[in-house]
Amino acid sequence: MNHLAESATPSTSPEWARGEIDANTRALADRYWQRADVAELVVSRTRLFDDLLGVFFHHHFGQAVTGVALIAVGGFGRAELFPGSDIDICLLVDAAGARQATIEAFLHDLYDLRVEVGFSVRTPEECESLARDDITIATALFERRLLAGDTALATRLDSLLTTDRLWPGAEFFRAKHDEQIKRHARFDNVDYGLEPNVKSSPGGLRDYHTAIWVCMRQFGTSSPEALVDLGVLTEQEKDWLVEGRRFLWWVRFGLHLLTGRKEDRLQFEYQRELARRLGFADTHAKLGVERFMQMYYHHVLELREVNDILLQDFAERILPAPDGDRLEEVNARFRLRNRYIETVHDRVFRDTPSALMELFVVMAHRRDISGVRASTIRLIRESLDLIDDNFRNDPRVTGLFISLLRAPYTLVSQLTRMRRYGILGRYIPEFGRIIGQMQHDLFHIYTVDAHTMMVIRNMRRFFYRTSARTFPVAWHCVHQLPKIELLYLAGLFHDIAKGRGGDHSELGATDVQAFCARHALSTADTQLVSWLVEQHLTMSSVAQRQDIYDPDVVYEFAREVKSERRLDYLYALTVADINATNPTLWNSYRATLMRHLYAATRRALRRGLESPMDKAATIEAKRESALRRIRDLYPEHDQADVESLWAAPNEEFFLRHSARHIARVSHLCLKHDPRSAPLVFLHNTTAQVAGEAVTEVYVYTTDQPGLFGRATAAIDRLNLSIFEASINTTDDGICFNVFVVLNDDNTVIPPREHVRMARSITAALQTPPDPTRARRVPRQLKQLSRRTECAIRTEPGSNFSSLTIKALDRPGLLADIGSLFSNFGVTVLRARIATLGERAEDIFDIQTANGSAYDAAGGYELSHALRQALDWHLQKAL
Repeated sequence: MNHLAESATPSTSPEWARGEIDANTRALADRYWQRADVAELVVSRTRLFDDLLGVFFHHHFGQAVTGVALIAVGGFGRAELFPGSDIDICLLVDAAGARQATIEAFLHDLYDLRVEVGFSVRTPEECESLARDDITIATALFERRLLAGDTALATRLDSLLTTDRLWPGAEFFRAKHDEQIKRHARFDNVDYGLEPNVKSSPGGLRDYHTAIWVCMRQFGTSSPEALVDLGVLTEQEKDWLVEGRRFLWWVRFGLHLLTGRKEDRLQFEYQRELARRLGFADTHAKLGVERFMQMYYHHVLELREVNDILLQDFAERILPAPDGDRLEEVNARFRLRNRYIETVHDRVFRDTPSALMELFVVMAHRRDISGVRASTIRLIRESLDLIDDNFRNDPRVTGLFISLLRAPYTLVSQLTRMRRYGILGRYIPEFGRIIGQMQHDLFHIYTVDAHTMMVIRNMRRFFYRTSARTFPVAWHCVHQLPKIELLYLAGLFHDIAKGRGGDHSELGATDVQAFCARHALSTADTQLVSWLVEQHLTMSSVAQRQDIYDPDVVYEFAREVKSERRLDYLYALTVADINATNPTLWNSYRATLMRHLYAATRRALRRGLESPMDKAATIEAKRESALRRIRDLYPEHDQADVESLWAAPNEEFFLRHSARHIARVSHLCLKHDPRSAPLVFLHNTTAQVAGEAVTEVYVYTTDQPGLFGRATAAIDRLNLSIFEASINTTDDGICFNVFVVLNDDNTVIPPREHVRMARSITAALQTPPDPTRARRVPRQLKQLSRRTECAIRTEPGSNFSSLTIKALDRPGLLADIGSLFSNFGVTVLRARIATLGERAEDIFDIQTANGSAYDAAGGYELSHALRQALDWHLQKAL
């Protein structure tokens, strides 16, 4: 009983056993945080329960028991227990229904231990029958251990389960492979998720188990060292397997200790706490949690690689082609065997190092190659030392890489294989440094390397016919590009400098210049790719943060772009990047902004930068056209009344909307007296492209303290997301405000809901706000709390100031900001709302209560007060 507390006298009371479990947990926790070997901790936990269950078993069944045996199965059978693990057992009986009362008393005591116990009561024959029908039951029983009881009964079970007819090698392999495919599908086949499951995600512990189970069934051993001796594993694969399991055990053990329960999902909160307690300190370039998670992804990727190559090797060994091997010579270095490419001999890469690149070029130029043979994957890994500076500067190799980027098929698949096999990180060392690198936020939901692959995948998809409907502008752009490989290079390098500190766009531009020079690209092509990398955030920033309906803004952007060719490249890169960062970022609002900026910039470039659009003339022409429509369609309105109404909307209203829409809105407002009650109505914009419409909420009313805050709160209560707001007030106190909104699912508001929502907003504007109402803050936001940042800037000679608020996004944030504006006497002229994962970056054009811009002292006081108040609101919400 040496795994029980030294001072303990074995007892049969659950209270005593619970004390033993608690003492063991505390002791293991102390050893864990002092960096003890996690394998020893797992063994200690397992032996504790071996001993405890043995005590209770012998108490109920006696010492010299016959006809019943206690079997550990599953993780308990593997002797892999963590602090929160289930205790899975099978009570083996010689006859169904035997010793039922005693069994119930035994199980009752186990339930009183307050641990999760999974049990079954079966005869050996029942076990064999169930195992034959269910691969999960079979696997659990294959990992059994006898804990106590009738050894003859356990031997009977052994004889039934070791027969070759029960899940022979080929059948077992197929079943476990299919099981893994389904499990991976539950995680979208992603091994780099934001909050991975240490046990079940691709590359997790279950992938390790699957590989070992198949080896055990096929070769009779699960020892990594023995599998090396059998030629099943290489030394490197053994090291990846052993170290990967050790690391994941380390993480899982810590997770269970932190949560006090069985918790296998590595949530943000636990990532930070584990990183801190395990000594991952912040640096100037990376957070400690990001360093910890990069190590996690590093091991997960290696484990998945071993799993994949083992399963492929087994498939080649034990699932032969029905018609025998079909061979096809490709060239002097490669051939196809049953549609999988392999080297013609083991010295191909040593004799011809450029073949390491050629293999992927061959695959990208043919559609009939299913993959790479396991033996060749291993040869590639064994040949990675050949990728040195001589290799990187070899004209044959650089020419092959450019040929790969120009290839017609499976470019992303080949780049992904190169990444997984270690080629890409060696060929582009800067890329090697971002493999497995994550950013600890909700904006970037993939590691940098995985995001990069998805960017290039999106670029390829823009060529599909379906993209003519879903991404029409991007589809147009990529079909205009004279050299598509330049776009792929920009995608490959746009985030390559992440995690180094400094401006990653500028650093990446420098990296890609050297890469282009090494690959003999022309000066013009090099300049284009470098510009794309350096400016890859510019278009989305201008679209979301500036008034792109202002011709002056478009003109300045066009001056940066300089040509339609560069505009096409930049648009395609920007849209591919946004959609690969986080699927929720691309919505009809952003699509509309990007399309408008693209079209307006193209018009400016075609008109010539020496002939910029006259904004005043454009607005005047729009007003004249709208006035003519009002005369024709709504003759009851006097021109003087129209002119008076038009004193309220700002210039953007006329630049942004058609004369027809301006006339309709004017008619609705002119019919209403805003002093009697607010006028609220909703309008869905006409989408030039499917999925690019937005909903506008118009509020026409008299000015009143806190109007912006009350309006945003009312819209928030309808579970709508505000993306933009235009706040306009005339000298005589009439407000004409417009909010651009979408549903929570990023779609426009159905017209059938317009009247109901308008009434709800109208009623809210006429009643005091409810300060007690709060929407639930999602769990992940609670775990990513950060301090609010506020900055106020006033351009020389301007009568307004620009306030930028960067805060943790949360339900009701904009309503809180609006309420604070009211309290501090802030007048809002315009707002742009940007949500980037968990971060809100909102820009407001504001004035003081006297209608002037803020001076330096007033701006400091306001920003300080807003920061403190918003942080207080955040803590209250959390």
